[in-house]
Amino acid sequence: MKTRQAATRLGLLAMGATAILLTAACGNLQGGSPAPTTSGSGASTSSTATSSGTSPSGSTSGTTGQAGATGGTGATPECHAADLKLTLGQSEGTAGTIYVPLIFTNKSNKSCVMVGFPGVSYVAPGNGKQVGAAAQRDGAAGAQVTLKPGASASAAVGMTDYNVFDASVCQPTPVSGFRVYPPDETASMYVALPNGGTGCAGNTPSPQLRVQTIKAGTGQS
Repeated sequence: MKTRQAATRLGLLAMGATAILLTAACGNLQGGSPAPTTSGSGASTSSTATSSGTSPSGSTSGTTGQAGATGGTGATPECHAADLKLTLGQSEGTAGTIYVPLIFTNKSNKSCVMVGFPGVSYVAPGNGKQVGAAAQRDGAAGAQVTLKPGASASAAVGMTDYNVFDASVCQPTPVSGFRVYPPDETASMYVALPNGGTGCAGNTPSPQLRVQTIKAGTGQS
């Protein structure tokens, strides 16, 4: 009798253990991966990619847009001689030197930039031959100036009175105006001095012409 009861108890215990194992197995199947940390990390990555739009194609497109917005291929070009009209502003004299602004006006239908120093020299009337040395740069280069259509920038030119120099050294020569090269440009422009003038064809001990950096505006006070 006792042997039969013991066998019955063993059978019940075995059935209970089997039920527990089956329940645990079902729980694992319904719960997904047994490594919840890895699964959670994957879900977070996927969610971030979807919400921020940082797919490979999206990243490429975004980078291209930022490059265009900050310059890149959409940068404003430098002004060329063909884009500009050149005039002289009102002159002012001081201590044997007369200063006159060269005024560059953007006559094109697009914006352009100017930075640095123009090249300036005297030219003789009639033949356009250069008279004496070109202007020496005066001071440091300034910031870049953007010229919208119709806008102007200027650079002051200092003209030393030829009488300051010994005549044998100066070799006084009539001049009609300036030959001017905009910064970084190989094409020249010409602007006449209203009443002509006199320059030094000789090698003077100090510059007969000095030119300052390009600045925004016409340089008029």
